[in-house]
Amino acid sequence: MDFLAGQALLYTSKKYEEIYFHLNQKYEIKYQDLFLLCATLGFKKNRKASIGERGRELRTNYLNTRQKATVYSIILSDEELGRNIEAFDEDDGFPKKARKRLEEYAEGGMEILVEEVFGHRWDGHKLDETYTEYEVDLLSYVYADSCEVPF
Repeated sequence: MDFLAGQALLYTSKKYEEIYFHLNQKYEIKYQDLFLLCATLGFKKNRKASIGERGRELRTNYLNTRQKATVYSIILSDEELGRNIEAFDEDDGFPKKARKRLEEYAEGGMEILVEEVFGHRWDGHKLDETYTEYEVDLLSYVYADSCEVPF
């Protein structure tokens, strides 16, 4: 079963909605790209968090082949959901569980970005609009994190 099939929806949290919006408007970072960056980071650092109140929605049919491969890799490698490959063929709520897990990883990844990248430029509601180096900060963080052993 393809848990991304059709127009399934993924959600960001209302709490970090302004970060998604700011980076999209100022740096043209697509919502799905930032969501997947956060999900990958959350998975890598084994950090999940509940999204609480739903914010922006992302339609899975907008994910390209590489993005879908990333999503499937995360879910297949998940300690709880990914260890049972047969679950992908079952219709017992697995698609919903997989999407929820992906949202939790993305929320955990965003928490990491807020703590380690945005820091004092995030006031809990929005990013400092006068700062213009968020793109550089994100790239620098991702690069430094990818150089850590093991990746």
